[in-house]
Amino acid sequence: MNKISINLLTNIILLFAGLLLLIFAKQPNVLTWVARILGALFVLPSLIYLVMVGIKQATTRTSTDFMGILPALGGICFGIVLMLKAAMFEGIVVMLMGVLMLALGVFHIIYLLLSIGKVRVSVLHFLLPLIVVAMGAAVLYMPSLRESDSLVVVLTGIALLLFNITSLQEYLADRRARRAARTAATTDLEPTDDWTEETTEEPEPTQSTTSPDYYDPDDENQPNPTDDFERY
Repeated sequence: MNKISINLLTNIILLFAGLLLLIFAKQPNVLTWVARILGALFVLPSLIYLVMVGIKQATTRTSTDFMGILPALGGICFGIVLMLKAAMFEGIVVMLMGVLMLALGVFHIIYLLLSIGKVRVSVLHFLLPLIVVAMGAAVLYMPSLRESDSLVVVLTGIALLLFNITSLQEYLADRRARRAARTAATTDLEPTDDWTEETTEEPEPTQSTTSPDYYDPDDENQPNPTDDFERY
């Protein structure tokens, strides 16, 4: 899977997550369900990893990778606890949402700064990431804001949507830059209109004046070769 496919899959997942948060923001115990979903996200990848390790060991008879199995087991245990005792983690979930918004905004700001000179980046491109950073900072440093669970969920959903919009802007800018580079490369390879094919004309062979077969019609002392023809 190439880079574009991974980025596209990530953006699609975050887009659906943002839409779901906005749709169910007003539901009671919404943070409890968010915590359970997070727990499932810990359990499922860990289970898939353990299954893949078991299949690989059964087919190749290789040694067991305990350095990978132990974190997977820890992820499963933590995910199960998170799903069963979700109400205990509501405060942690709120803080995680703030950290998530802050991280997404900072990620895009750094990416845009590194892209200056490669693609056309305007000041407006930094607007949405700065808004996401501001929302994440507000959730982390304003206790009064964290008291409203639905408001935190709405802000997180909006941040995820803004993240996808910024990703789309970056993708379009990168695509335009690549297209311009291909066009410039194609133009450099094509011949210009002023180019003309140079041809060299071979000079016609001339007979040397010193040759015995050379005849000069203005020379009266030189016999005319046509006289020999007339004799015969």
